Amino acid sequence: MSGLEHLLPSTIHPMVVHFTIAIAYLAGAAGLVGGVRQTSFWSRAFLYLLLLGILATASAAVAGVVSESYLARIPAPVAPLLHTHKEYGLFTGAFQVIATALQLAWGTRRSRVSWLAVVCAVIACVFVTMAGHLGGTMVYHYGLGVRA
Repeated sequence: MSGLEHLLPSTIHPMVVHFTIAIAYLAGAAGLVGGVRQTSFWSRAFLYLLLLGILATASAAVAGVVSESYLARIPAPVAPLLHTHKEYGLFTGAFQVIATALQLAWGTRRSRVSWLAVVCAVIACVFVTMAGHLGGTMVYHYGLGVRA
């Protein structure tokens, strides 16, 4: 691959993706607490964490493309795992966007947390967990990205 993307290290995805995981969990927790407490603080905290989660997920996706570009080949048993890993990452981002839209539409106007947005944020947590599990399997079981 020729271009500026190789100015970044091949390990950029695992360096960035942990922010996505942490922020997704924090957004889910803030949504759950905010759904019970229903204060303007939790409504804002939930919304800000969702927005930050979208940025982190997009950054992790871009970093994943960069890290994948360093791979000389993808072993046959790993290819379906990698495909599913990418899909789960996309679903994570999609549910974060949906949760943000729902919170903006119904929660923020009333300084409350939208329970529907919380459900979507928790679903995003499930998808980021499954994506992380597959990512770990690809690295620790198959050595993807660490073997020459």
